[in-house]
Amino acid sequence: MNKRKATEKHDPEDVEMASHEEDDDSGSDGEDIINVDFEFFDPKEMDFHAIKNLLNQYFASDAILFALSELSDLIVAQSNVGTTIKVNGVESDPYSLLTVLNMNQHLHHIHPTPTPAGSEGSATAGAQKPSQAMTQIRDYVFTKSKQNEGLHTKLKELLGAESKKEVGLILSERFINMPVETAPPMWRMLLEEVKWAVDEGLPFNFEYYLLMAPTYHEVAPKIDLDDEAPKPTKKKTKTAEPTTFFFHPEEEMLQQFAEFTQDFKLTTPPTVAESKNTFEDYGIAPARRMMLIHKTKIPEVVQLMTNNSQW
Repeated sequence: MNKRKATEKHDPEDVEMASHEEDDDSGSDGEDIINVDFEFFDPKEMDFHAIKNLLNQYFASDAILFALSELSDLIVAQSNVGTTIKVNGVESDPYSLLTVLNMNQHLHHIHPTPTPAGSEGSATAGAQKPSQAMTQIRDYVFTKSKQNEGLHTKLKELLGAESKKEVGLILSERFINMPVETAPPMWRMLLEEVKWAVDEGLPFNFEYYLLMAPTYHEVAPKIDLDDEAPKPTKKKTKTAEPTTFFFHPEEEMLQQFAEFTQDFKLTTPPTVAESKNTFEDYGIAPARRMMLIHKTKIPEVVQLMTNNSQW
């Protein structure tokens, strides 16, 4: 499959956005408008390190639990499915990533271990083994889904060695300042590429899609509490459940079509360096929402993304 994405400046798949930045010398409204052309590309070997950085951001403090180098190799190895967004040409680093990996294929089918990008040599027959990264992710979602018996049972069934139905692991991450308007075209392209891959006999005929969406809820800022600690009370009051917010607004649409959802906290506390700039210092507690979505629902939600006039 040789699909080219947005290699020309005026390609119809380019998404042009207006970026607003405050400037003392700007107009009376205090804003400058900067037009940016976002170009869409297939994942490439040259993107290995940038993709690994995006995955590190995606998994947050739990990134240390996964073999991210191998996971990045799996992504760049399947250039027929998946999209990155760049702003300075094909050789620049991607600002966004959306792709899907076949969990069953990488868990249970013996395949050559990918050669790390930029290294010499190739994988040998003796190096063939199931994916370590995907095994770690499977064990992770098994652990995090235990509070939801229906979801846990379903995942055990779908990801078992004897399963006839396959699960696509959605990996979606972008820089925090990337506009949400870039998400719908990425999702449309992903659906098209999955269809083309299935038509060519490639293992992308997923029955379900699994996503761990980055979320957060508001908490009392620690920087305020340090200055003004509340006095302890004898009587405990019942507090309402905190509202969950999504870092990626389009994933809030996806949850409406999920067969199962489950919120969970990250396993690993932030390092000392990370804790100096932790979200909780500013009133945000990061978490994740696991979603299992049937394949028949994905086209419908992508259409909703495309038609959303609020973006």
